[in-house]
Amino acid sequence: MLRQIPFYLAVLAGTFLVRNHPFFWDTVQLASKHAHFYYDTNFQSLLLPEVIDSGHPPAFGMYLAAMWKLFGKTLTVSHFAMFPFLLGLVFFLFKTGEKIAGKRQAPWLVLLCFSDPVLAGQSVLVSPDVPLACFFLMGLWAVWEQKKGWLVLAVIGLGLISMRGMMIGVALYLFSWLMSEKLDFKNAIQKVLPFLPGGIVSAGFLFYHWQQTGWIGYHENSVWAPSFERVDLQGFIKNVAVLGWRMLDFGRVFVWVALAGVAFILLKNKRWKLPRFNCHHIGWQLVMLFFVLFIALVPSQLLHKGLLAHRYLLPVFLSLNFLTFYLLSISFPKEQHESPAAFPKFFYLLAVAGLLTGNLWVYPKKISQGWDSTLAHLPWYSLQQQAQDFIQNAAIPYNKVGTAFPNIGPRENVELNGVGEGFIPKDLAANCYILYSNIMNDFADEEIDELERRWPEVFRQERRGVSIILYKNPDKECEN
Repeated sequence: MLRQIPFYLAVLAGTFLVRNHPFFWDTVQLASKHAHFYYDTNFQSLLLPEVIDSGHPPAFGMYLAAMWKLFGKTLTVSHFAMFPFLLGLVFFLFKTGEKIAGKRQAPWLVLLCFSDPVLAGQSVLVSPDVPLACFFLMGLWAVWEQKKGWLVLAVIGLGLISMRGMMIGVALYLFSWLMSEKLDFKNAIQKVLPFLPGGIVSAGFLFYHWQQTGWIGYHENSVWAPSFERVDLQGFIKNVAVLGWRMLDFGRVFVWVALAGVAFILLKNKRWKLPRFNCHHIGWQLVMLFFVLFIALVPSQLLHKGLLAHRYLLPVFLSLNFLTFYLLSISFPKEQHESPAAFPKFFYLLAVAGLLTGNLWVYPKKISQGWDSTLAHLPWYSLQQQAQDFIQNAAIPYNKVGTAFPNIGPRENVELNGVGEGFIPKDLAANCYILYSNIMNDFADEEIDELERRWPEVFRQERRGVSIILYKNPDKECEN
């Protein structure tokens, strides 16, 4: 317990420091807009209005709305609503570390995982991926320890968060079955029992949603429909390349180097023999975990146009960290008095430092970046506030300023400030002003070139790789 306290204090401090940050990227939709609906209607309807219904179970939005009802609709309450799940992440990462390497080494797994920009970036947001990761780790621990009650709770939680959570529940079932001595039908039935309540809840919601709306996941008029378009062979090859990039991005390349490096040295020095496959061996279990998560989550992402976001791969990234940590852990001596060899310390530090530097990776402005999956986005909050102050002091109406995701729409949805006005979607032919930032991936290269070539800047601020610029239309005379 004492080893866990510094990490609990760290997530408490982190939550306190970001308590006033507005909603960012997908959390505007998946947290704020969903919660507003339930808050404003007093939970009178289970299903969301079609315009904000992305097909997922709405439990996260309902949870956030309930927190607002109990403690007030503020950004601080929203961020601290994540705190129990952040504590859960720390707790179950410790349990995972103990399973892999014992209590003495467990804190090093927690540090490795929270160094990951995807987990760190999501942990400072009001994001459904925080409870999703928590329930995933809870379920993994419950499978290992045969805690059926906890497993039931974890799978129900996963199913209530999103359809991706349902897929992770299936992966945990496959993992549980593969750990069996006999991979027969009888064992498959026995293993499914703790997963049935979550499966029934998930299937029940999907059936009810289909019955009420006529669709599951998305429909052709949905704003998310373009992301679910099937790709052709060329698109599939492109998605494979993007997946490869995601697996190396934000410093993860150093994790792969550490994994390969420590395995090579262990085998070369004959300190470790690759064990024969054994479903009870923790090393093989971690390999199985990585692959069942990969199989459950990745194929659908490769077959569709816009589903390769970093956060969608968070369980895969965590399992990769687990496998790397396992190889590092068996390199250390088991006796307390022995000094660890230099090479596992080097590779561990390489992995942690490499992941931490991933939070500094900022690509050129014409390359899209997963800003919600890295701490590199943190300067955005103060920069957008400075830009907004400038716009208000210059008496420029919101409806004169075009911009892009995630800054479109009523400021209430972003800042919980009661302001119903907001910036409008960009249209360079019609807007008097354009508010541009490199955290907005929806500006086409041609639009960026046009803005830089012809539109005068009236406001510009940059900080740690994040920029925000207000441009004025050179072809329009706009009265404020």
